Amino acid sequence: MERTNYQKKQESHKRQKQLQWLRLAIQILFLGIFIGGMYRILKPGFIIFLPLAFLAGNYFCGWVCPFGTLQEILGKIGTLLYPKKLRMPSALQQYLQYSRYLLAIIAISHVASVYVNLSNINAYKTFIHGMTGSAAQITAVIIMCSFLVAALFFERPFCNYCCPEGIKYGLASFARILTIKRDVYNCAQCKRCDKICPMNIEISTKSNVRNAQCINCFKCIEACPMADTLSYGLVNPLKELGKNFPITQLLKK
Repeated sequence: MERTNYQKKQESHKRQKQLQWLRLAIQILFLGIFIGGMYRILKPGFIIFLPLAFLAGNYFCGWVCPFGTLQEILGKIGTLLYPKKLRMPSALQQYLQYSRYLLAIIAISHVASVYVNLSNINAYKTFIHGMTGSAAQITAVIIMCSFLVAALFFERPFCNYCCPEGIKYGLASFARILTIKRDVYNCAQCKRCDKICPMNIEISTKSNVRNAQCINCFKCIEACPMADTLSYGLVNPLKELGKNFPITQLLKK
């Protein structure tokens, strides 16, 4: 007997719920590893996530990074206080999504390093390595805490706009052969996927999510009300590589 669309959606929803519980378990595991003081010891092994990003997208930021996990936890707490999350207006988001690239360029430029070592005020590094007492580190702690407070009201604010760590995984993911795909003919254009995406990607406008912001959280697939409209699978990485590269998207604006 052929399954109805409702049955397919129920089965898909169940699988996605199980996947989200698995992701949460892995996130809590690595957050526990961080709290237990083992994260810095294990971190060199995380290099495996870079070649994985070339193949299947960015799993580090959405599944492993303890700072990203903490922002998600605070986001859940914030939802209890303020149910409707604040979102950056699309007119600003289309430009601000490139801010972390600009910050990375400034941080590694020779001119900037003459005046100040900007890596010292990297909130991610401060979170991982801890406060040392220097003025730069104290500044970084203040910045880090500011992002954590902002996470109560905005989804993953540091990940969206300032994290230099996510850049390498995001850029590598443009070559991915496994990605989130959208069936444009079956899509109801309800835009639930856009609303649930913590990285502010307009999924409803794409045939596949080849975006440097994507962290493979798969919340969009879980939120989709149409069976098999959003899925994760094989795509041709060469077909849309050029038009989805960050500088290409920016030049289109």
